[in-house]
Amino acid sequence: MDHDNGRPEAQDGLPELKVRRWSNYPRPGIDFPDVSTFTCNGPLASIAFRELERCLPDDVDLIAGIDVGGIGFAGALALVRGIGFFDIRKVGSLRPDVVRYVMPNYELGSGVALSKGNPLAERSVAVIDDCLMSGKTALASIQLLRRLGARCTTALFVIELEGLGGRAVLEAEGIAVRALRLLPSTRPSPSPI
Repeated sequence: MDHDNGRPEAQDGLPELKVRRWSNYPRPGIDFPDVSTFTCNGPLASIAFRELERCLPDDVDLIAGIDVGGIGFAGALALVRGIGFFDIRKVGSLRPDVVRYVMPNYELGSGVALSKGNPLAERSVAVIDDCLMSGKTALASIQLLRRLGARCTTALFVIELEGLGGRAVLEAEGIAVRALRLLPSTRPSPSPI
């Protein structure tokens, strides 16, 4: 893990959200942003949660947090908005009675799953995750929700990594994508002195 902080530019009046980058994770050429470096700061986390809540369409009545980074954000947004939330997990992290969607790639392993019995038919569901990369995990989650009868047209992310195509993948499926920060896929190298 790389302990140097990347510094996303402040946008829309939000304070700078400093994140630690994990070098070459989940694959070489990507430095994953660890949002827990700012979510541990209550005032910063609260500002980020409220800004994400402003991105939710009024008709959303459930929020699905994608394993693992999106689950905490889903709970916080549900509290702020006063609506329900649930988690979508990577296959294997839930044991009994699941519905799953298999779409293998480096992000998903063997797909995504959620517990059976969630009342999703005709519900308006937004998905949320900490980071948008290729978009494949979010897309698999949305396809699973749609297969179960949910209306899902919004995906929220704290950070979007540039150049990995995730936004285009989701927008091609009619998904409105919102991210609080846009970062390069790799942490910029320090300038020589």
